[in-house]
Amino acid sequence: SIETSSCQTCWLEFNNRSKMDWSTGDLVWFDPSIGHPLPGEILEVHRAAQVIIVQAMINGKNQTFTLGPGEGNLRSRQDLGKTGVEDMTQLEDLHEASLLWNLKLRYDNGLIYTYAGSILIAVNPYKMVADAYGIEMAKTYSGKPLGALPPHLFAIGSAAHAALPSSQVVVISGESGSGKTESTKLVMQYLAAVVPGGGSAVQQAVITEQILEAAPLLEAFGNA
Repeated sequence: SIETSSCQTCWLEFNNRSKMDWSTGDLVWFDPSIGHPLPGEILEVHRAAQVIIVQAMINGKNQTFTLGPGEGNLRSRQDLGKTGVEDMTQLEDLHEASLLWNLKLRYDNGLIYTYAGSILIAVNPYKMVADAYGIEMAKTYSGKPLGALPPHLFAIGSAAHAALPSSQVVVISGESGSGKTESTKLVMQYLAAVVPGGGSAVQQAVITEQILEAAPLLEAFGNA
């Protein structure tokens, strides 16, 4: 995680645009003195009074902020559309707020997976996602290079499978309750489904379950 102080320093270092260079409709990041930047849109620019009015959505409601000289630390914001970007290496403004905003946009539209290069970020939906992990989905991702299809756990499984026979490791990490156990099951489910000669569906399920049952032993050695 990024400490607030270092984040604020980074924010100020990149904020080098004159306040009155902004125009109505510009997308911006600004700091309304609540401890972190917010995504907003400029509604009005009053150059004579050196005042800018910015609109931002907070808790589902639009709110306006009037920023005087030296206030707000305005910075340009990339237009991510409704659903954000699939790979956060495509973000033009890289800071903690923009990363979290992109994840939120995707999550709000039912897109729980996002790439950061070759790393897959998963946001636990805390609900069943219909038709997202069936055999047909596994076949869709099988043999496809990473990034060829939308972000998905099966894409990570496919990349690991494609790199065999060299030894491969899939690291699944996160806070308690973030979905690590379920993600592990899904990766194993994918591998059992696509490995040639894997046997019947029942045999594949048994193999997957046997591997997953080793998890408590691994966790006893600090695998939280």
